[in-house]
Amino acid sequence: MQRGSALLNRQLSAAVTGLRFGEIIVIADAGLPVPPGVATVDLALTNGIPSVDAVARVLQAELVIEEVIVAAEMRKVNPTVSASVDEVFAAAGTRVRELPHDDIEALLPTAQLIVQTGETTPYGNVLLVGGLDFFALGMADGD
Repeated sequence: MQRGSALLNRQLSAAVTGLRFGEIIVIADAGLPVPPGVATVDLALTNGIPSVDAVARVLQAELVIEEVIVAAEMRKVNPTVSASVDEVFAAAGTRVRELPHDDIEALLPTAQLIVQTGETTPYGNVLLVGGLDFFALGMADGD
């Protein structure tokens, strides 16, 4: 479920609007292989632009996110993106789950969309799992 409308990229905005509970959008580094049949928005311009951090900040503001999934290897190998994930998602109260990189790759064919960035650091992939805002949908009474 989309929160706002600050996205300028038409394809990305449509995917965000259509994201349902439990569905996955992947913020991918430049080297992530995209499985056949998975929709992709390639935002990569050059080395590091846009970064995973920049895309994560926009999507965090636009989406209701149930959880974020990252590679367990990220904490050790890529402390910059790991710290960004903590700052953007964990600090906002979103659960961050770590899985082995091979398990992340196994989830890729189920993604609704892969957003390719210019990120060139290792294990720079962040999976966003769609959530629901029960209050906005009138499914909760606020008590």
